[in-house]
Amino acid sequence: MNKLAGLALLGTLITLTGCEDAQEVKEDAKDKSAQMQEKLGDAWEDVKDKTNELKNDESLNELMQESKAMGLDMYDDGKEIAVDAWVKSKEAAGELTEKTKQKARELAQEIEQARQEHEEG
Repeated sequence: MNKLAGLALLGTLITLTGCEDAQEVKEDAKDKSAQMQEKLGDAWEDVKDKTNELKNDESLNELMQESKAMGLDMYDDGKEIAVDAWVKSKEAAGELTEKTKQKARELAQEIEQARQEHEEG
C-alpha cells in the first residue's frame, strides 16, 4: 500500500511540475507577446512620424508637383504624337489604296490586251 501511495504521490508531483512548466511557458509567451506588441507600436509610431515629416517637407511637395506637371506634359505630347501617327497612317492607307487601284487597272488593261491579241491571233 505504501508503494501505491508513493506512486500516486510521485504522479501528482510530476503532474504539478508539468503544470508549473506549462504555466511558465504560458506566462513567458504572454510576456513575449506584450514585448512584440510594444515593438510593433513603436515601429508604427516611427512610420507615422516619418510620413508626417515627408508630408511637411516642402522640397518633396515641390518635387511631387513637378513630377505631376511633367507627367501631364508627357501625356499631352503622347496624345499629339498618337494623333499625328493616326493621320499619317490614314494618309498612307489612302495612298496604298490608290496605288492598289492603279495596279488593278493596269492589270485589267494587260488582261484585256492579251485577250484581244488572243482573239485576233
